[in-house]
Amino acid sequence: MQMIIIEGNIGAGKSTLTTQLSEALGAKAFFEPVTTNPYLEKYYADPKKYALPMQFYLMSNRYGLHQEGIEHIWKTGQSCIYDRSIYGDYIFAKRNWLDGNMSELDFENYNNMRDVMLKNLMVPHVTLYLDAKPETCLKNINSRSRGCESGIPLEYLQGLDDLYRDLVFELKQKGSQVVNIDWNEFRPIDYILERLEDQLPGITKPHNQGYIDQIAIQ
Repeated sequence: MQMIIIEGNIGAGKSTLTTQLSEALGAKAFFEPVTTNPYLEKYYADPKKYALPMQFYLMSNRYGLHQEGIEHIWKTGQSCIYDRSIYGDYIFAKRNWLDGNMSELDFENYNNMRDVMLKNLMVPHVTLYLDAKPETCLKNINSRSRGCESGIPLEYLQGLDDLYRDLVFELKQKGSQVVNIDWNEFRPIDYILERLEDQLPGITKPHNQGYIDQIAIQ
């Protein structure tokens, strides 16, 4: 039984891979709140006003799902897979601070709350990092035509990409097994399973096959 998180830039393809891996591994999948996020469109329209409340909203939701995943693992023995995690949430908070959408005090407040939350959480056993160039992510974003994402500039994606290097380092320091995947072109699910098995023998053996319950953050 494993807790697996999939991290990567906006548009990298995390949701699709989360679905495929949950089916292949017999794992329960958790997805980030895109359609249910009440702040997302407001944030893109006025980031300075909505950056902090949106980050707290997302972090609290991800904290709850992380706890739910821990409980699920212990009760069922089934692995869990996350389409972005509470750890990756930090990338967007720091980007907002660097871009001037959050004040120094706002960012300090966010970090204090994050520290409190992470003290009580299981470190993910595996971090699968989809390493895609910002240009690739922008192309994917434009092709999927989500209205609220239509104005995302390349510079914003480049800024997030820089911060992901720090996140991967942090997760390694905490003891998560990081598997870095070049995600600038399509990779079949068998390729991903082989990479996981190479670094973590036995991880691709399904637990509780047939009990695949994919949910979205509400």
